[in-house]
Amino acid sequence: MPELIYLFYGNDMFLVENAVESLVKTLDVDPFNVLSYDLSEQSMDQLLQEMNTISFFADKKIIKVKSPWFFHEDKQDDLIPDLMRYFHNPNEDTTVIFMTAKPLDQGLQVTKEAKKYIRIEQVSDMDKDAFKPYVKKEFESIKYQIEDQAINELLERTNYDISLLNNEMAKLKLFAFDEKRISLKDIKQLVSRNLEENIFELTNAVVSKHKKRILEVYYDLLEKNEDPIRILSSISIKLKETIQTRQLLDKGYTQDMIASYFGVKSNKAYYMVKNAQQIKKSDLESLYERLSNLDYDIKSGRIDKKLGLELFLLEV
Repeated sequence: MPELIYLFYGNDMFLVENAVESLVKTLDVDPFNVLSYDLSEQSMDQLLQEMNTISFFADKKIIKVKSPWFFHEDKQDDLIPDLMRYFHNPNEDTTVIFMTAKPLDQGLQVTKEAKKYIRIEQVSDMDKDAFKPYVKKEFESIKYQIEDQAINELLERTNYDISLLNNEMAKLKLFAFDEKRISLKDIKQLVSRNLEENIFELTNAVVSKHKKRILEVYYDLLEKNEDPIRILSSISIKLKETIQTRQLLDKGYTQDMIASYFGVKSNKAYYMVKNAQQIKKSDLESLYERLSNLDYDIKSGRIDKKLGLELFLLEV
């Protein structure tokens, strides 16, 4: 017998929503009776009224609830006790599905009650090795051809972010609608990187001393008219994060704990841990100090900002 209340949570809302939609399909409820609430926009009072309302025109209904803040925020709300009472005695005609991409606060009373009375499902992140087959299958299922190099570039440019990846694939499908073929050139032309993604990739290349990739990403940033001072500052921030990651690893933190500490997704935490593990702490601190000195030299007029940063990257 299906449960009446579910809580789906994970690091990525796209994957959480996919898991919820898979459940909804199994419940065999008329789509007109599948309702959506977002507690960042609607009130708890509205939700509780809907949950307690018996439908006279249909046997069953589903209520999907986004942003259930009470599982991760200790906020005062007079209706929290009513919500917990509903956990004990739910409406038998209604299936309520809470969904969130934030970690649950295990110390909150609502979370403790939820663990006793409702079905909780943790949605795992997509494994990095599964991304390439996923992209290939998405295009092959609609008779599109995509080059292997194009897939690799697409994944690099979207930083293995499943939500961003799906948005970019939708754009590519429209672009290649007539020819049904996607090349590496198409990816470079259509899929842009934002500064955060570029800096993250540039820092990865600096830490791994991948000089070809360092220069590719750096010149890509210059072509987009990014200021070398801003690039330098952003690399410094990322290196500081890497040093902090190394310190957390030394304290026994796991990848998931590090993801939670920095508020990032598991795939990004994977690279943060990888970077922190593949270079000596003293080398990391040396890189950070050299960047700080370069920043001072540029701002004091001792060296041109573009030349100074380029020399630093060439000497890595």
